[in-house]
Amino acid sequence: MQKRSQRHMYGVIFCLTALGFSTSALAELPPIKIGVIGPITGPSEDMGLSMIGGARVFLADINQVGGVLGRRIELVERDDHAKPDIGAAMAKEMIEKEKVVAVVGFGNTGVALPAAKIFQEAKIPLIVTGATGATITKSFMPPAYPVSYVFRTSASDALQPIVILNDVIDRRKIDKIALLHDDSPYGQFGKQSMLAELERRKIKPVLVESFKVGDQDMTTQLQHAKDNGAQAIVMYCLAPEGAMVVRSSEKLKMRLPIVGPWGMSQQTFIDKAGQGAEGVRSSVTFIENELSSVSNQFSLTYRNVNKTNHIPSAVAAAQTYDALRLITLAIFQANSADGVKIKDALENLQVHTTSTVVSRYFKPFSPTDHEAIALNMIVMGEIRNGKVAYAYREDASSGSIARTKKSP
Repeated sequence: MQKRSQRHMYGVIFCLTALGFSTSALAELPPIKIGVIGPITGPSEDMGLSMIGGARVFLADINQVGGVLGRRIELVERDDHAKPDIGAAMAKEMIEKEKVVAVVGFGNTGVALPAAKIFQEAKIPLIVTGATGATITKSFMPPAYPVSYVFRTSASDALQPIVILNDVIDRRKIDKIALLHDDSPYGQFGKQSMLAELERRKIKPVLVESFKVGDQDMTTQLQHAKDNGAQAIVMYCLAPEGAMVVRSSEKLKMRLPIVGPWGMSQQTFIDKAGQGAEGVRSSVTFIENELSSVSNQFSLTYRNVNKTNHIPSAVAAAQTYDALRLITLAIFQANSADGVKIKDALENLQVHTTSTVVSRYFKPFSPTDHEAIALNMIVMGEIRNGKVAYAYREDASSGSIARTKKSP
């Protein structure tokens, strides 16, 4: 395993060196500033801390081989506290004061939307690496704007419900579903996407109910689900509230399958849900997998760089690393750190890179598609012994090559 990990790291260095990254001028030219914004503190801190952590792993990799265009990369890190007004303020600061050329991050749909508008109007490329509301990228595509500067490497909520229901309905043969969601923008958008997918399948949920962000007891909603004959609980909510759904289910001694979006893979969910988290499934793009040398090396490097023994949200960390890799490839291809040219290069990347974590990307974006993650790149994770594992072994053995985004 050590040799395989070393080969991966050498491959990363070779790939970057072959693209023309040089160590000769690092001390002479000013750095290229890239922003990283996330909820480092607050209820979504698993995402924010992991975004920053994944970005620092990338920074160590890229500057080790000389940066890009003879210039080192400098990260400008900011905490949005999962609050829209702070996210917007940080966006303006990054543009006006820090002069960033691109930005990655945002863990919450309600925070990402107003901040993305600021970057869009300043013509600064943004790659969202955590928030999954389908409306985030759609809001900035034509005809709303002539061109969009908003991209994403996280799995859209237009796709996650498909993967979740493929698991519940197609693979587990359950069609009596109760849908529970929180009242955040994320939960509301997720509910809409889930209902649209159920309608496409001509299935009506036995129950749809909401709860407030911060609620600690969902026994009323779960009792209603039980009374209406639910055979599975599908939830769309933030990790802390998802854990409370599980704890409330335990109180009622309900033993129904519980499935949710990627937030249920976060450490906060696992810790707060306790033993009840066992068997809960979630749709994810990345799992720390001992069978994969790429996954294993990223995990080990994350721990070393960030001086920690775990990744709070492995999905957010990996998606942020990949977003930064794609941005630097775009800067190299454009031979420029200008926002307009970076955007154009992102939409037509010519490099087929293996030095990424979630997947091998081949033209991940186009002028009409700013979503790097396709349906075949999302898998089901399942919590076993307090860790996220692959729900289906074939997903573990298929590797990232099988999950590469299909080119049109």
